[in-house]
Amino acid sequence: MIKFSAPGKIHLLGEHSVVYGKPALLTTVDLRVTVTLKSKTYNDTIVHMYGMIKKVVEGIVKKHLKIKTMPPHQLTISSQLPIGAGLGSSAAISASCIAALLTFLKVKWDLNLINNLTYEAEKVFHGNPSGADNAAVIYGGLIWYRKETDNLKLIQPLKIKNPLLKNFVLIHTGKPKETTKDMVTMVKKLSQKKPAILERFLKIQEQLTKELLEALEQRHEKKLMSIIKMGENNLEKIGVVSKSVMPIIRKIESSYGASKICGAGGKKGPTGILLCYHPNPSRLIQIAKSYNLPYFLAKLGVE
Repeated sequence: MIKFSAPGKIHLLGEHSVVYGKPALLTTVDLRVTVTLKSKTYNDTIVHMYGMIKKVVEGIVKKHLKIKTMPPHQLTISSQLPIGAGLGSSAAISASCIAALLTFLKVKWDLNLINNLTYEAEKVFHGNPSGADNAAVIYGGLIWYRKETDNLKLIQPLKIKNPLLKNFVLIHTGKPKETTKDMVTMVKKLSQKKPAILERFLKIQEQLTKELLEALEQRHEKKLMSIIKMGENNLEKIGVVSKSVMPIIRKIESSYGASKICGAGGKKGPTGILLCYHPNPSRLIQIAKSYNLPYFLAKLGVE
């Protein structure tokens, strides 16, 4: 039996702008995916929601190894990650499956190989991914990420142990009606119709991401909260935060906290997970309960 596990991820800042070569600051979260592989004399029947991922990753592994068939096996996937919520579920599942398959086939592999193959899977699922999600769930912890080109990516692990990271709460607004691919395409269309708006967004978000790293290094709570608010406001200007979710964010802000989407977002309804910060996290829990929304007291920066 072969077993692999990978965590989910969140964007502290840099979602959408990272697709255009701007930096992103990401961290892992201790909601995990676990994949178990057993050798069998027949191919397995897998839960429908994971069927496409299994088909895609097996195709990628076969192409990489230049083999036509995969030896019979059984894959079992369990996940604590809500699907399509901005926590990198597709990257975590793909990475775990690929690691298990390579081990099953007795291939000498390393994290770089798993990352490269998982990125190929992300292209299938999301069209034009930055590669940040797979890098975060594979390398773990807190990372600084920038996509220089499709074949060149800067992945810088950061050794920052900050007690402020304990005060975050994740609030789940629900699965967006749009996919990540839909939202990325929408922003791309904005860049074609109103390039000045996107250019301003990218410039501001890059500066804020750099300032957020400084705030974490300095353990500067007020600066951290201010940057999260400005980053969210900037995301709202490109239309990736729905009007149904904005009131939740405003309520958190009026309660002396800060909140932002941490994935592709949504235009018509839920936006997936909200990354929320408050000096008193119990206040965030009260707000989540007032909207009858699930929440997670998740540890950040896990391996």
